[in-house]
Amino acid sequence: MKTTIEPSAFELRFSPSSQLITTVRRFVLSFYTQVLGDHEISSRLAVATHELLENAVAHGRRDEATLAVTVILGEEAFTVEVAIRNESDPDDIREAVRRVESLRGADDVFIHYQDLMVEAAGRTQGSGLGLARIAAESGMELQVKAEGEVIEIRARASYPLPSRAS
Repeated sequence: MKTTIEPSAFELRFSPSSQLITTVRRFVLSFYTQVLGDHEISSRLAVATHELLENAVAHGRRDEATLAVTVILGEEAFTVEVAIRNESDPDDIREAVRRVESLRGADDVFIHYQDLMVEAAGRTQGSGLGLARIAAESGMELQVKAEGEVIEIRARASYPLPSRAS
């Protein structure tokens, strides 16, 4: 008999600001650690969530964004999905779509990330590395959906369950 495990999840609607990012990051780190019991994986997931929050602050048009986090524990693995949704300028939406498609088309996401770091060294404004960092450092797959001037970026990955001491 297969047991169904209810997901652990939350949705947070907030006014994105640089000051709130740190507060929300601490909350999600605590959430991940409590649910998963693994500080290393929780820290990587907190960084990924932080990058999505930074993206909403940098490219958001209005003072409202929605962050949704879902963790589904299975018998041998768990799946995490993090989504950020906010209004953005059409040019920023096109750029996010281009960056996500570039990541999804990369043969090796980490090498692609390193190439982007070299490219970013010549920039004078913003690094443009946040989405690539999520994929490279957390192993999460990104998806982007745009409806008019609303963009939603989702990061999703499955990880083996951490071994727990008896």
